[in-house]
Amino acid sequence: MSAATVIRSTRIIGDPEATLRPSAGLEPQTIALETEHLSRSVVGRILVSDISVHVQPGEVLAVVGPSGAGKSSFLRLLNRLDEPTGGTVRLNGQDYRELAPRELRRRVGMVMQVAHLFPGTVAANLAFGPRQNGENLSSDQIAALLERVGLPGYQERDVSNLSGGEAQRVSLARTLANAPEALLLDEPTSALDDVSARGIEELVLSIIRERQMTCVIVTHNTVQAHRIADRTMILEAGKLVTIGPTKEVLRDP
Repeated sequence: MSAATVIRSTRIIGDPEATLRPSAGLEPQTIALETEHLSRSVVGRILVSDISVHVQPGEVLAVVGPSGAGKSSFLRLLNRLDEPTGGTVRLNGQDYRELAPRELRRRVGMVMQVAHLFPGTVAANLAFGPRQNGENLSSDQIAALLERVGLPGYQERDVSNLSGGEAQRVSLARTLANAPEALLLDEPTSALDDVSARGIEELVLSIIRERQMTCVIVTHNTVQAHRIADRTMILEAGKLVTIGPTKEVLRDP
């Protein structure tokens, strides 16, 4: 956590149905991603404990907390990279256990802290996901995705020659190639310099607005949470401490 003062009482702050910045104009009752008493424990150790939250289309929810609080564990549960030991997640009202893992991960995309790209060209990386679902991206579609993430003409670049910021943009484009409904971001800028990090933030926000995607971002940087998140939830020891509008949950960015 950065030098921000955090409101630490266990409560929901503000009106949970209030219209939020990227989601302006949406119906407040629309819920794209919802957790119901979501929990995970391993060999008696509680990683995530009884968390119930919801996120609307076009909304960015930041997950912050000290190291070991369960932030990444919570995020991994949202598309079943890890299996919950209690509770569940609903995607547009449907229990995600009813979805095949491949279908779930197409609809709930994830970008990790470090871009894990496949050896080969940028174009091959973008085409991989849709091909797993029996779809072929055209060269025009690949070009449009790269244009959107600020990498025009990168189709034939070898991923081994990309900078950290470029690799993270390719990782985002590869996720977007699957046309996800929700985007999970696990410390996506922590390995980047400030200029590259701000570029990724601006790109993510503009894409979320365009596509009205749901976004959950794990970040240790409360200043970043202030910049991009409509609401923020604080985790400690796997438990939800506070959730509410970012400017009210976090102070003095």
